[in-house]
Amino acid sequence: MAQTVPQREITVISELWVDATEKDGSGLYFEIMRRVFEPLGYSVKTQTTTYSRSVKLVQSKKMDIFLGSYIDEQERVLYPKWHFDAEQVAAVYKPSVINSWQGEASLKGKTVAWIKGYDYDEYLETELNKREVKSRRQGLSLLASDRIDALLDAHDEILEELDEDNLESKNLAISIVKDLRLYPAFSDSPRGNELRRIYDKQFEKLLRTGEIKRLFDEYEWERFPFTP
Repeated sequence: MAQTVPQREITVISELWVDATEKDGSGLYFEIMRRVFEPLGYSVKTQTTTYSRSVKLVQSKKMDIFLGSYIDEQERVLYPKWHFDAEQVAAVYKPSVINSWQGEASLKGKTVAWIKGYDYDEYLETELNKREVKSRRQGLSLLASDRIDALLDAHDEILEELDEDNLESKNLAISIVKDLRLYPAFSDSPRGNELRRIYDKQFEKLLRTGEIKRLFDEYEWERFPFTP
């Protein structure tokens, strides 16, 4: 049964990403949601949890929006026209296992892992042996012990995990696989459909006025995923 929430209160949930979706509600992505909805009188409430749980909470209509989905990645949710960011999906691997990176084709026949729920295989054309892990740390541990050949994740997240855990990275290589746009995903309900409509209209307006670019600059984001 769907959770009852005030009509003017929107619940946005996401995995915790540094400077994007922080536990205290700060971050670029949460701020974009506030800039979209709050001028219209909505109150945006934020939560952080695992990616897979974020998806389930929106699919079950207990939350309104989850962040950071690839287009049509999940079922039983609604996708808008406008993405809010794009990320570089990268592979981290041992050069002794993949000694000459030739793009995505280098993963052919390899055992490749990623965090449960990310479903990178839907966006890859190369046949590989898929394995899901609970966390980046687990994936890097499996990589170190040669139980997988490569770990796929957002490029920045891989670098952060290597830095935070002081992991030995000199024997690892990191290569970009592809860019994927990131979208908010809305609950599949009349309310979610209306919020999606508002998001597309307001986001386009903020993009046109330069507000989105100013936010990316304010947060010193490395890339601005929109053409001038």
